[in-house]
Amino acid sequence: MLRVHQLSIDIDGKSIVRNSSFSVPLGKITSIIGESGSGKSMTVSALLGIVPTGAKVTGQAIFNDKNLITVSDREMMEIRKKHLFTIFQDAANSFNPSVKMRHQLFEFSGRKTGDTIEEFRVKMECILDDLGLASEIMEQYPFELSGGMLQRCMIACALYMEPALLIADEPTSALDMVLQKEFIGLLKRLNERHGTTILLITHDLDIVAEAAHDMVVMRHGEVIETGSVVEVFDCPKHPYTKLLLDSRF
Repeated sequence: MLRVHQLSIDIDGKSIVRNSSFSVPLGKITSIIGESGSGKSMTVSALLGIVPTGAKVTGQAIFNDKNLITVSDREMMEIRKKHLFTIFQDAANSFNPSVKMRHQLFEFSGRKTGDTIEEFRVKMECILDDLGLASEIMEQYPFELSGGMLQRCMIACALYMEPALLIADEPTSALDMVLQKEFIGLLKRLNERHGTTILLITHDLDIVAEAAHDMVVMRHGEVIETGSVVEVFDCPKHPYTKLLLDSRF
């Protein structure tokens, strides 16, 4: 699905990510885990073509036979429009507080698929209902909804879009423990029911253990270990990975 090879990111002469390689298998949930500053979110930014101005990115990230690192801005827009969907850390920041949800949900989903407003409304209302959200929220503003509801709205857009790859960058960090568990359950459901390939970025090993099939461990801008969650948890090869796992108990 996605093959990252020798990815490096430099910003103002400082190395942020160095020669990182990993893969995201089709139909699986792969988690990148690491502490703050490990380079995991910057890696996602490079995959999406949204690195800071002046950043130098080299290497390969092959998705649908195209290198996401070298595609043109137009090609990247088409890829993100048709094949990728991203859920960021705090859903509240993804929505304009002064615009009703129906307009914004349409922009995130129906407009990208070319559906009419009416087609969008019928389909989105069914999806919202399936996620336990009343259709009335479409007439509300983001500030009237909780963080958990806003994250479910993002999941609703992903369900609507049916992307080949869903990237979730620390999606539970702004949620309490109950809502975290609920959100991770929704990601697993998206994967199991629809076969959606998911790249999940987190610093929480419990989330990795609960949701992921494979994992990538990053430290100081480098990938230090990869493998299935079962293999890495049972027999970590890198000393840092072992320390991470020991810290759970």
